[in-house]
Amino acid sequence: MPKNLEDINLLLLSLFLLVFVTPILFIFFNIFNDSNETWIHIQNYLLHDYIVNSLIIVVAVAFITIILGTSLAWIISMYNFPGVNLFRWLLILPMAIPAYVNAYIYAGINETSGILFNFFELYFNSGASVYDLYDIRNIYGAILILSISLYPYIYLLCLPALSNHSSTVFEVGQSMGLNRLQRLTKIGIPIIRPAVIAGVSFVIMETLAEYATVQYFGVPTFATGIFRAWFVLGDETSSFFLSSILLTLIFLLVYFEQLSRGKKRFANPINNIKPIKVENISRKVRYSLCAYCSIILAIGFLIPVLQLIYWISYSFEEINLIFVLSLLNSSAIIALISSILILFFTINVAYLIRSNKNLFNNFLSKTLSVGYAVPGVVLAVAVIGPVSMLENSLPSIFGFEPITILSGTFYLLIVAYLIRFSTISLKTLDSGLNKISNNYDHLASSFGLSKLQILFKVHLPILLPTIYTAMILVFVDIVKELPITLILRPFNFNTLPVHLYELAESENLSSMGMPGLILIIICLIPVIILSRGIMNNESK
Repeated sequence: MPKNLEDINLLLLSLFLLVFVTPILFIFFNIFNDSNETWIHIQNYLLHDYIVNSLIIVVAVAFITIILGTSLAWIISMYNFPGVNLFRWLLILPMAIPAYVNAYIYAGINETSGILFNFFELYFNSGASVYDLYDIRNIYGAILILSISLYPYIYLLCLPALSNHSSTVFEVGQSMGLNRLQRLTKIGIPIIRPAVIAGVSFVIMETLAEYATVQYFGVPTFATGIFRAWFVLGDETSSFFLSSILLTLIFLLVYFEQLSRGKKRFANPINNIKPIKVENISRKVRYSLCAYCSIILAIGFLIPVLQLIYWISYSFEEINLIFVLSLLNSSAIIALISSILILFFTINVAYLIRSNKNLFNNFLSKTLSVGYAVPGVVLAVAVIGPVSMLENSLPSIFGFEPITILSGTFYLLIVAYLIRFSTISLKTLDSGLNKISNNYDHLASSFGLSKLQILFKVHLPILLPTIYTAMILVFVDIVKELPITLILRPFNFNTLPVHLYELAESENLSSMGMPGLILIIICLIPVIILSRGIMNNESK
C-alpha cells in the first residue's frame, strides 16, 4: 500500500487525538476564569454537600462492593454447595441492569404500585405500615443501589484470580494450622489484591460518574452539581470549576491505581496449576452459602426483573409497542454508527501502538486509556463548552447571523461517545493483538507488505472474534449511556435510557416495564460474553 496512505492514516489518528484531548484541556483552562456570584454561592452553600456526599457514597460503595465481590468469589472457588456452578455465572447478571434502572425499580417497589406494598396489603392488610417504615430515596438508598449494581466488577476480576492459582498454596496454609478465615486473610486476599484494586478503582470511577441514581434520590453530588450549574443555573464557569475538581480526583485515582501495581507480579509461580480442591463443609454451612448467594442474586437481579414483569402485566394494554420499538431503533442506530467509527479508529490506534514503539504512540495509548474514566456529565459539558464558544465567536469574526453548527446535532453526540468509549474497544483489541506473535509481522514484511497491508491481510482476519466482541461491548455501553445522551441529543431524539429518565422524572414508574426490560435484555449480551470468558479462563 502506498506510503502516502500510511501518512494520511497517521494524520487522521493525530486529529482524533486532538479531538480527544481538546474538551478535557478546555475544562482545565477555564478554571482560570474569574469567579462569579453563582460560584460564590456554590462555594458557600453547596460545595460542602457535594464533597461530603460524594466521599460518603464512594467510601461506602467501595467497602460494600469489596466485601460482596471478594466473599462471593472466595466461596464460589473454595466450597461446594448446592447450585455453586450455576451461581458462578448467575452472580454476574446484576451487571446487566444499569444502576439508574435499579434506582427507578426499587423506588417503584417501595411505592403503592410496587410488589412489596401490594404483597403486605393483600395478605397482611399492612401495606401502609410497610410503606411508612422506611424511605429508600436518600443517600443510603443510593449506596445500596450502586453497591448491588457494581459488585460484579470486583467479583469478575477476583474469580479468575483465585482459579488461576494452584491449590498448593492453600494446602500449605492448611498444613500450617491456618483455619478458613486465616487462609482467606493471609493467603487469599494477597493473591487477589491486584484484582481487588483494579475492580474497586473501576467501581469508584463509576460511582463518581453516576448521575441519574443520585439525582433521582435527591442526593447532591459533584455529578448533580455540574448538571445543575450548567443546565439549571445557566453558569458555565461554575460547571467548569466543579468538573475540574472531579476530573482531578479521578485522574489521581487512575494514577495511584497504576502506581499501586508498579512492577509487582502476582502470577502463579507453579507451571502446572493444580485445581483448587473444594473443602468439605457441613450441611448447615453449605445451605447458608447457598442462601447468601441467592439473596445477593435476588436483590441484584431477580427482584428488579420481577418488578418490571409485574408492571408489564397490569399495564400491558396501555403499552405502545410501536413507540417502544422506535426508541429501540433510535438507540440501536446511534449506537451502531458510533461503535463502527470507534472500531475504525481504535483498530488503527491499537495496531499503530503495536507496530511502532515511540513517544507519540505511548502518549496516544495512555491518553486514550483514561477516556472511560471521564464521567458522562463532565464529558458532555467538556464537549459542548468549546463548541458553544466557537459558535458564538464565528458570527462576530465573519459578520453573519448566529447559527448552530454542531450543538444539538448527532455529530457532537458521536464525538462524545468516541471520547468516552474508545477505551473499551482499545483495551479489547490490545488483548487480541497481544496474542498474535510478532513472527507474523516479520514474515509478512519479508514479502514486501506495508504495515497497513499487514493489518488488513494478516491481523484483521485473525482478530475478527475480538473485533466482534469489542463492537458488542461498545454498542451496549452506548445504548445504556444516559448523561451524555440526555445533554447532547438532538431535539426530539429519544433513546431507551432517556425515555426511562423522563418517566422517572414524571413519577410514571409503572410505565417503564417494557422499555426497562428491553434495555436489560440488550445489556445481557456483554454479560453472557464476559461469563463465557470466565468459564473458558477457569477451565484452562
